[in-house]
Amino acid sequence: MPEVVVVDASFATMWAIPEPHSPRALELAEAWAGNTTGLLAPCLLVAEVTNALYKRVVRRELTLVEAQRALDIVLGFSIEIREEPGLAHRAMEWASRLRQPATYDMQYLALAELHGCECWTGDQRFFRSARAAAPWVHWVGEPTDAARRGGSS
Repeated sequence: MPEVVVVDASFATMWAIPEPHSPRALELAEAWAGNTTGLLAPCLLVAEVTNALYKRVVRRELTLVEAQRALDIVLGFSIEIREEPGLAHRAMEWASRLRQPATYDMQYLALAELHGCECWTGDQRFFRSARAAAPWVHWVGEPTDAARRGGSS
């Protein structure tokens, strides 16, 4: 089993807000906790999760209190927030290589690359754009052996 995995905001948000792939996201988190696999994310994870939850408040899908509770749930998963030297530059290089209009998702990809570990996302577009060049990126909805084994490659 891997020592660490990177999780992105779309994946982590599934732990607190029911979505079609939330059961798999929770299953993977449970498997990782059971084998002491650490969770990593770049600093922007907290801002992205907070923003995603607040958007649901604005759309009246959640109350502010519900959104704050959901944020507490995500933060309760003990994700180690990392800002590695060179991460922003590497994310920019990945964005250029994959012809992406922004670098946000690429920070997760770059962090996983720096740690030599898998990156798990709930964002199918991110997965599709990265999978050929970065086979360590996995989508929570992919029916792969890695997903069934709880993240081991």
